[in-house]
Amino acid sequence: GSQNISETDLNKIIETVKSDLSETIKLKKATVECKELPAFHCNSLQFGQLLQNLISNALKFQKPGNHPRIVISHEMISGNMINNPMAISDKKYLKIEITDNGIGFEQEYENKIFQMFYRLNGISEFPGTGMGLAICKKIVENHNGFIAAKSTPENGATFSCYFPVEH
Repeated sequence: GSQNISETDLNKIIETVKSDLSETIKLKKATVECKELPAFHCNSLQFGQLLQNLISNALKFQKPGNHPRIVISHEMISGNMINNPMAISDKKYLKIEITDNGIGFEQEYENKIFQMFYRLNGISEFPGTGMGLAICKKIVENHNGFIAAKSTPENGATFSCYFPVEH
């Protein structure tokens, strides 16, 4: 269909994103660690955009002089283990998590940050349109999944994307 869903090597997508962001990664002396990811049925262009937005945010929302450390991990998890009203208990999910050591945010803003044009931080301090996370949410939802964020100020953030696995 129009969704262009196909079996995708997520590791290749990560490599592409890392090479697209390589200038910023070098400039900020960042490390991006990623454990081997599984193949996954998805729209690879959208998935690339999702990971690119999440990783570039993690690079951007940093204290000056901090070396960004971004860790991408995944697990297969059953819906009944996920503490989220969107989770369907008898489904299996691929959970992909992006954790950073950036400035973080107050947990109470979790839902706001996924809204179009909502900007948590001072307008001038961090460049960008404020659309990145809204796009991420849309992409995850296009794949019948949901996205959650956990953070405390000054302690980095973790973005968790949950995708139902059709088997």
